Amino acid sequence: MHKIIIGLLGIALLCSCNKKDDPEPTPEPTVYDRTVLVYMSGENDLTTSGFMEDDLLEMDEGSYQLNDNQHLIVFIDSVGTDNPPHIIEIAKGKRKVLYQYNSEFPASDPSEFREVVKWTIDNYPSKDYGLVLWGHATGWAVDADSVANVQRTRAYGYDYGYDSYTGRKAMNITQMAKALEDLPKFKYIFADCCCFMCAESAYELRNAAEYLIGSPAEIPGAGAPYDQIMKALFSSSNTFYQSICDIYYDFYLDAYNTSTYDFLNLQGYSVPISAVDLSEMESLAQATNRILSTISTEITNPAVLDLSGLPFYFASTAYSDMKVMYDISSVFYKYASTSDYNLWLAAFNKAVPYSLVSTKWQTVYNTLLNSFDSFPVNNAMWGGMSMYFPQQRYDNYTYKFNSRIKNFQWYYSVNWGNYGW
Repeated sequence: MHKIIIGLLGIALLCSCNKKDDPEPTPEPTVYDRTVLVYMSGENDLTTSGFMEDDLLEMDEGSYQLNDNQHLIVFIDSVGTDNPPHIIEIAKGKRKVLYQYNSEFPASDPSEFREVVKWTIDNYPSKDYGLVLWGHATGWAVDADSVANVQRTRAYGYDYGYDSYTGRKAMNITQMAKALEDLPKFKYIFADCCCFMCAESAYELRNAAEYLIGSPAEIPGAGAPYDQIMKALFSSSNTFYQSICDIYYDFYLDAYNTSTYDFLNLQGYSVPISAVDLSEMESLAQATNRILSTISTEITNPAVLDLSGLPFYFASTAYSDMKVMYDISSVFYKYASTSDYNLWLAAFNKAVPYSLVSTKWQTVYNTLLNSFDSFPVNNAMWGGMSMYFPQQRYDNYTYKFNSRIKNFQWYYSVNWGNYGW
């Protein structure tokens, strides 16, 4: 009996020694609910006009709505050589510098853009991520290079080069998509900049995020009301994108009803805004390929597609007042048969599950401003997304739209080359 007891005690001591010698388990890293990166490419007139600081103050206020598992990270490239690019976190109304770069660089450089995004993901592992693109943009219109240095070829993140004296540079959407390759897919990309909601850009970014949210048109310099929209940027609702659109639209609907915008006669209007389910862009490309084939006599080079009176979203003196971003749904509504249009529309409505359309908005271009009265007021035919339709006349200008569109995957997916373009 004593031997048995002694033996059991020995086993117990052995077990306890072995257990004591085991290494302590490594604690699991904290995984936050969501981290949102606001990428502020502000070395331009948006900073000198005060819009950057106004939006940062709004973010300060909005950050009170966040909990400890939600992180608002902001990359800032502003104006001033004594203030190089840096990354901050905003929480409970306070800003904390997380990373300070030692020298200037164009925020529109795709490699720098990727570095900031990757730094944020590496340092704030989360269940999902949001990306806000803050700055200037002009849709898909880009140069063939990775960083455009001519004003009329800007696409996103227009950097004036004030501090580095490098000249004006912008990031091509094609290069933005490459910069985001192999990184975790964002829950959304919210483009708080002009003309981002075009089929060409959405298709290019289809693997980078679940949703793309933004306007196909020009937006006011004040951009999003971040104090009001903050909770929606972190919402886990399945229809969070609808809340972002609603808040943005209603904010400018109210603003346009003030005397500030009286000279534009915008009472009752707002900024067009929509949300794209990027997982449906492949199906939309296939549907667009099909519907283009049904109007081949209208679009085959050298046929001239009459787009007069149809809504477009941008016209710039840099493009000699060219109108190149037409509402995709309106064009097909005009030219396709009812049955073909409805078949295409079913795919479009899946790709664009939510849109708020306004037939007028704030613009600095007379070409656009003077065209509002000729736009159709039938909102049912407005889709809230633009698309490029090649025309011979576009070859008569310095910026060769018919050639530059070939940089985009959308051009090949909808098969423009089949029609002589």
